[in-house]
Amino acid sequence: MTPRLPGLAPGEQVRAAAPASFRGALAASTRALFAFASERSRNRAYEAWERRVSPQFPAAGPEMVIGVTADALVVWHTSFLWNRPVALAGRLPLGRLYGVSTVRHGIVTGLAIALDDGTIVELEAVRGRRLRRVAAELRAQIAQRRPRA
Repeated sequence: MTPRLPGLAPGEQVRAAAPASFRGALAASTRALFAFASERSRNRAYEAWERRVSPQFPAAGPEMVIGVTADALVVWHTSFLWNRPVALAGRLPLGRLYGVSTVRHGIVTGLAIALDDGTIVELEAVRGRRLRRVAAELRAQIAQRRPRA
């Protein structure tokens, strides 16, 4: 039996979940490796990303876990050591999602989520198989909710 994730309602099930970072996290980490104030440099990159997506997307810090339930995209804060979900950061109703796309850039997979207000939220993950699974589930949910012509 899978342990219950924090912040979910009783009986609410996660259909797909994946660890993710803000778009540009790997590049920021690589640049920061050679900078004097490496952590500060990466945090500045995250803060710029967060300003672009806030308040439309429940950002949970530079590292987060995202999941899909029957009616929401759910975002969790992660533990420091194992990057596991520890606290709910927020949820985004699936009705707000307009489109989802993924692309691979070498070892990094990027996920773009278009919201109904025109905001585009970009996330990324190294070894992105689980992130692509989240995207496939989101696409399926969006297709189910769209009225057929």
